[in-house]
Order: sequence, then structure tokens, then C-alpha cells
Amino acid sequence: MSKKKKIKDLLYLDTAKAVSLFSQIDEGIITQSQVSEEEAAGLNSTLGFDIKVFQAKIGSNLSGKENQTVTRIPHHNLLNQLQSTIDNSDSFIDLDKLDEKELNIADLHQKLKDKIFIKATGWVNIEDYDRLKKIAERFNAISIFIQECSVEGSGIKDQYDQLKKEIKKQRKIIEQYKDRNAKAKDSARLNKLEEDLIILLDENIEGGKIPQYLVDGIQLFIDTFLPNRINFRFYPFEQFPNFEILSNLKRENFIETDIENIIFSFGSRPNLKLTIFGMITSLPPEDIELFDPLERDKDEAEDSIAFENAFRGVFRGFEGFEQFVRYSSFPRITTTPLAIYREFEI
Repeated sequence: MSKKKKIKDLLYLDTAKAVSLFSQIDEGIITQSQVSEEEAAGLNSTLGFDIKVFQAKIGSNLSGKENQTVTRIPHHNLLNQLQSTIDNSDSFIDLDKLDEKELNIADLHQKLKDKIFIKATGWVNIEDYDRLKKIAERFNAISIFIQECSVEGSGIKDQYDQLKKEIKKQRKIIEQYKDRNAKAKDSARLNKLEEDLIILLDENIEGGKIPQYLVDGIQLFIDTFLPNRINFRFYPFEQFPNFEILSNLKRENFIETDIENIIFSFGSRPNLKLTIFGMITSLPPEDIELFDPLERDKDEAEDSIAFENAFRGVFRGFEGFEQFVRYSSFPRITTTPLAIYREFEI
């Protein structure tokens, strides 16, 4: 019976970083390989052709052999080679091989302390902040649409239809105005009719809306601190749900060009476990104060140092916001993912 082979259903692969790492290990990387095979031409002289001429046309040599070239370009197999190379390295840890029953958070962090590469399989949450921004922007319009769909068969249908008719009529009137003052007066009446329609829907048909200031605030916050952010949160140990592997993924490294396809296939919280292979980039301590580069200049009296520290203090002030959205705190760890996939045997 042939040995089963493991293959990966890749969702994400950082090819550039994988190539960089593997090329340092293997003194360069092969971009493609060629295998030449010779096959007998198998030509029959009874066909009535000049055999030498025919062979020349198909690329055969005079011995009746053909050279066939097969080109292989390594792509996903690069990941397998990289993983195989570092599998027994002291800098690598495979959380799938740890016994969850014998672990605690302190021991786990101690095991991770001197590691660079990490592999883990577990439950996943997917957070696409651009998607959240889009949903927030359109939430109220969708909510109103759902309410309007519910009007049919309700007791407010006649009143609703009358308001819609007046709104349509008022818009036509405004379009014909050239006088700015007259247009402003009737625009105010149109706004009042639209508000009355929303109030009518809110009072009679269940629906939920987000205050506009909150929509604007969400968009501003994401644009400032979380642009293009896609968080993958991995939970390798059900016994320790507060131990989390957090990764920020780059859209261009998804195998599917549109992450919506992944959200549709797996969901924002997949019910199948996924595997991450990457590099540990943040291992926050529980209660140890980290090195503070501004401490050394605190007591300096020179004006130049004081001026420099004032500006650096501004950056330090913003670090609070950045730390707030970076989500880097004990016992969570942060990784730069090289690959995310589902592995199975065939």
C-alpha cells in the first residue's frame, strides 16, 4: 500500500518572504527546472515523406529520437521545502505537538521565548476592517430598505405611500427652481418629509440604525489606525481561549484575489480548523517593564535635548492609540504569517 501524501489547501502565502528566507538557507533559490527526455520518433517510412525533412520539421535528430523538455516552476512547493528545512531547527516550535493537558500559559510563553518560527492549528476568527468600514457606511441604508420591504401588508401602507408620493413630487419641484433662495426653502420641506418617513418606519416597523456620528467615527478610526488591516486570530488551545496568535495579513498574498471568496467559503469564524506557519514578532511579557529609550534623556538640561524630547514625547503620546489597536498584550502573541492553509492526506 502506497504511503499517503499530505497536501495543503493554501489560503495565504507570503511568497516574497518565503523566497527571501529559503534563499538564505539554500544559497539561492531555483526559479525553474528543466528535464529533457528522449523519445523514439516512431516514424514509418511507408508514409511517403522524406524522413530527414520530416524529422527536421518536428525537431528530431537523425537517429530518430525527439528531445522533450519538461519545465517545472516551484511555487507552493517552496513552502514545503522551507518547512522541511527548519522542522528540526532549535528556532522552530510546532504547537500541534504539545500536550495541552500538561501546559499552562506561563510554561507556554517560556517555550516560545527563544523561538522564531511557529506552526499551529486551531480555530480562527477573521476580521477585515475595510469590510467593517463598508458595512458601517451602508448599514443605515440597508436598514431602511429592510423596513420599506416590510411595509407591504402593514397598517401604515397608505400613510407610507402618501409620504413617498409627496417626496417624489417635492423633488421634481426643486429640480425646476433656478432661484437659490426658493430652492433652499423647498429643500427644507423635502428634508422634513424624508424625516417624517424615517420616523414612521421607526415607530411601526422594527429596525436598527447607527447614529451618523458613530458611522463617521468608525470610518475615521479605521482610516487612521487600521487601514487595509485584516486580522486572523488563531486559537490553538481550547483550554486556553485567552492565548491567541494574532496575525495581520496582506491582501496581495491571498491565493484568492478577493477575500470575500474566503469569507463566503469559510465564514468570518470558520467551523474547520486552519493552520498557520509564520514568525513570532511580538511576545509581550506579563508584568515586566520593557526598555524605555527616553529614560536616559529625562534629566538632561540642554535646550536641544529638551526640544528633541518634546517632539519624541508627541510620538510617545500616540503610542497609546497604536497600542490600543495593535492588540499586543499578554498572553497573546503576534506573528508575521508565511502561510495559512488546511492540510489533509490523500
